[in-house]
Amino acid sequence: MNRKGVVENLIGSRIAVVKLEGLVGIGSLVLNRARKPVGNVADIIGPVKEPYAVVVLKKDGRDVKKGDMLFFKPRKG
Repeated sequence: MNRKGVVENLIGSRIAVVKLEGLVGIGSLVLNRARKPVGNVADIIGPVKEPYAVVVLKKDGRDVKKGDMLFFKPRKG
């Protein structure tokens, strides 16, 4: 769970675009600084050298703000 990224943009209250530091897998669990789950990776977009994750936020993940640091845990299986 050492991959991380920064929220670059929010689309409505349920989608976050996150600039990644390295690649993560689709379906990865997304956690906030407190390691509380806030959503899942739905897609990876952008160039390979500068990837972005499209994150679908959970209802209780609506407190995610632009500039927040998020962490990623790979999906099992």
